[in-house]
Amino acid sequence: MHRYLLRKDVTLGVFGLLLGASGLFAEASPAGFMPVDTVSSGAMTRQLSYHAVVKVAATGTYTDQVSQSIQLLNRKGESKINPYSETYSSALSSFKVVRAWVETPSGKQIIVPDSNIFVRPVPVAQGAPMYSHSKVLSIVPPQLAVGDVLHVVTEKHFFKPYFSNEYSNYWEIPQSTSVRDETIKIEAPVSMHLRAAQRGGWEILHTREGSKEIIHARMAIHHAEYPGMETVGERQFSPIFEVTSFPSWAAVGTAYWVRADKMADVTPLVQKVADMAAGKRAGWGAQKALFSWDSANIRYVGLELGVGGFVPIAANRTLQTGYGDCKAHSTLLQALFNAKGFKLFPVLMNWNNVYNLPPLPTPFWFNHAIDYAPKRHLFLDSTGQYETPGQLAVGERHKPALVTGPDPRIVVTPGAEPEQNHFVYTAKLRLHRDGTLSGSGEMTSRGWWAWAYREIFASVPPSHYATVMSMLLAPSGGGTGTFFPGDPTVLDKPFQVDAEWSTPDFAKVGSHLSFPVPPGPFLVPSLAATPNPISYLAEVAGPESRKRSVETYLGGLSWTSTIHIPSDYKAVFLPSNQDVHNAAGRFSYEIRYDNDVLLVHYDLKLNRVVYNPQQYPALRALLLADLSDQKSPLIFARKKEERI
Repeated sequence: MHRYLLRKDVTLGVFGLLLGASGLFAEASPAGFMPVDTVSSGAMTRQLSYHAVVKVAATGTYTDQVSQSIQLLNRKGESKINPYSETYSSALSSFKVVRAWVETPSGKQIIVPDSNIFVRPVPVAQGAPMYSHSKVLSIVPPQLAVGDVLHVVTEKHFFKPYFSNEYSNYWEIPQSTSVRDETIKIEAPVSMHLRAAQRGGWEILHTREGSKEIIHARMAIHHAEYPGMETVGERQFSPIFEVTSFPSWAAVGTAYWVRADKMADVTPLVQKVADMAAGKRAGWGAQKALFSWDSANIRYVGLELGVGGFVPIAANRTLQTGYGDCKAHSTLLQALFNAKGFKLFPVLMNWNNVYNLPPLPTPFWFNHAIDYAPKRHLFLDSTGQYETPGQLAVGERHKPALVTGPDPRIVVTPGAEPEQNHFVYTAKLRLHRDGTLSGSGEMTSRGWWAWAYREIFASVPPSHYATVMSMLLAPSGGGTGTFFPGDPTVLDKPFQVDAEWSTPDFAKVGSHLSFPVPPGPFLVPSLAATPNPISYLAEVAGPESRKRSVETYLGGLSWTSTIHIPSDYKAVFLPSNQDVHNAAGRFSYEIRYDNDVLLVHYDLKLNRVVYNPQQYPALRALLLADLSDQKSPLIFARKKEERI
């Protein structure tokens, strides 16, 4: 699903969601704690210099001249700078390359000819009878080898600001990149009242010269760092230098509301659709019906048309075309609510794995728009076809969000909430005397779990169920089976998936039987796209301590497996029961064996989505308890025959 305010890339796979990952090469150990060895750096490229001069007018227009040099450190990094590309909006700005050349270690300069500089439109969603004003300018060096330095001098003129008489921008150095000698100089009228702030070691000097104020920022050196598995997005902790004229987040919310509210007018068409969708329902029933209609009937298309980055298409127009981006969905749902007398306000937020705000207020931190119902304190995102009304998807949990409207403010969206985001797995299994394991299972999901499972089974055709099943069973010895999912378009009820399968080589038959609790065909919508809960828990648990915060996806998980064991075997070792309750959450594990039937039940509830380094040890202890029980072998011995 792709739902960015300006641009977004999220890929839904068969086994789950790939929501982004940190780079694999860095100037530090994988844990991120060892001293940096710049000689044996694993960084693929290094920014040797970056110098930007920004001249801002009182209207909010500006010019941005940038001179930079990037060195190729190893062959794998060539794809990062060949071609070198930047995206811009041709409706708002002009962008040109002043000069580009490659410098070899011997000092030779190779000029990049104009014929190697290309401008092309940004691809938009398939089937949209519109085009985007966003363009990609690409520079293709005629020669580039390890040790070479690519020099690029560019100039951008932003002749139509997103917000008149305002200027806001930030420069981020990704934590996983290697940077030297980066400077920013901003000149602007004193009347704009620019403020500057930083995170991560930038040096800032703010001065005035007559009617102008000048802000200098410098980062002398930044070593690349790989923060470790399952950490939050690096934009959450990467060095940032920021400048803005917005005095507060409320001012940002008002600026968007002024542009968006008038697009939610109740026209005759809007009223007709609202009456049809709501029918005779009232209250929450009517609101759910309006949400479901918008979600099911308006196709999501990511577009930016000129200032459309922060001005949504009118609700009436969206109804006429039948598609729109996240802002169009948000505005249409607001208009439908208006038509039935319900209050709804647009919300700006991030769909990614970043859970904080930058030092200063700026509209450009956000990439997604949803809605907020103040009476019920509910967040509604109609861009997705499979979200439960009032329950957010995985990328929207526990996020600082800007509620616009007459009372703009920053709020935090709901987080893990195990009771609301719960997955219940029940399996009935039989281990046969030849080592075959056969069984059936029921998976009932709520909240974001339901969203994830609806997404998965809406994207996989029934003819592929057997293939997916065989892939999921492969780690346990392979096998066959299929799924029986519910209707993913029913949004206001838990989503259930039934399954049947058989694994012929699950256990080796002999004097003893030994195996862990079978994971079964458990689809894990995880950040690592692993089809196995053990693998995911191992990645999150990770090292004994963390330098950065980690994120989790579980919420609440209840698992019950009933396994029939051949009657000629008896249990000789079973893991001990556990009940671990700490600041991170709770994990309980219970196992019983009686009359050849083994009953295994565990329950995991996590209190948070994000755990900071101080909270991480409790999370690790909880997950390791779960991990140890899932990996512990169940050992059975063949009973001795009684002599007559």
